[in-house]
Amino acid sequence: MGEFEDTVARTVIAAFSALPAKSKPKLRPDATEWVPLAGITLETTGGEVVCVALATGMKCLPHAKIPLAAGMVLHDCHAEVLTIRAFNCFLAEECRKLASDTSYTSEYLYRRPPPALTAASPQPFAIHADVRIHFYSSEAPCGDASMELTISSQTDATPWTNSSPSSSAPAALLRGRGYFASLGAVRTKPGRADSPPTLSKSCSDKLALRQSVSTLLSPLSFLVAPENAYLASLVLHKRVYSPVACDRAFGETGRMGVLQGRDWGGGYMFRPFRVRTTDVEFEFTKTGTKAVGSNVSAVWVRGRGAETLIGGVLQGRKQFSGVRATSMLCKARMWKAVSGVAAVVGVRAVQMMIDVAVYGDLKEGVGMVSRNRAKVETRTALGGWARNGGDDFGMVE
Repeated sequence: MGEFEDTVARTVIAAFSALPAKSKPKLRPDATEWVPLAGITLETTGGEVVCVALATGMKCLPHAKIPLAAGMVLHDCHAEVLTIRAFNCFLAEECRKLASDTSYTSEYLYRRPPPALTAASPQPFAIHADVRIHFYSSEAPCGDASMELTISSQTDATPWTNSSPSSSAPAALLRGRGYFASLGAVRTKPGRADSPPTLSKSCSDKLALRQSVSTLLSPLSFLVAPENAYLASLVLHKRVYSPVACDRAFGETGRMGVLQGRDWGGGYMFRPFRVRTTDVEFEFTKTGTKAVGSNVSAVWVRGRGAETLIGGVLQGRKQFSGVRATSMLCKARMWKAVSGVAAVVGVRAVQMMIDVAVYGDLKEGVGMVSRNRAKVETRTALGGWARNGGDDFGMVE
């Protein structure tokens, strides 16, 4: 704990507090609603800490409904995952401003001069080298980093002695709250056994992967060079911090140790973040036995504004009802935004990568070789990573 960690937490919480009431848990006479909050702050050389993206949420789209999403419904609305998407939305907006207005200057990104662009690194934008990215979460990321907390909350806190799951649950598909003896394993959401199953990996697993592939999602990796796009730290409340769990989930002494020193080229390297703690409390943290999880996700992106989501689409819109229901964070709108910037900057190599028929081709294109190498090797190190496919789609208007 320290003054800096508290500043990161307070900065994110203050940005959330400014959102409208509809984006927050409701006051109920019979129960207390709660929700996890996550956010990304950027620290500059002068020590200024600014929140640029945040989100709340704790729901996922059942795997059976993934084929209906068509890139327009968010699969995973956990706060940490939405925050990564919101940060990419912020980067896309900064790139758009830099591309369309030659007088615009950004504290966080810059346009790379043509001599700096190479076949291995064609991205026209980069994050300034003196900018550090800090991730805040009011709760321990679900999955491996929270297993000790989950175990201790049981009536009998003794870890289960079974060395492997029962035959009814394959090792590759561990649900979040079961099989306590299988520590260090990839887990899927949601944790509740009575919830519809998904293949969305836990937030612990997804954040661990970010140490290899950076904070950039596939579309933004065509626009922004990855070198300076890695998390410097993960700030957690001290109440939910387990050193043993975090070292195992994220650290070089844990399951990620085999990746020490790995360099996949194109700016992709294994860059572990530091886990830090704060004692600053978030108002809507889970407390008491009558706490009920909120079904609302709040999203805020600096320069773009706020959204309120339910079921992976805008609040008040019907799920799977088309473009009018889409969040600015969904795959379809993110791809379209990046394509628009690519067309303006006129870097042929980038535009060729973006101009593909379907989203799946974008993720597997020639410009993704280094990124995909990092992704595959990291998923192998984590073990048991089942692809969450079935949602391929073409460009939407």
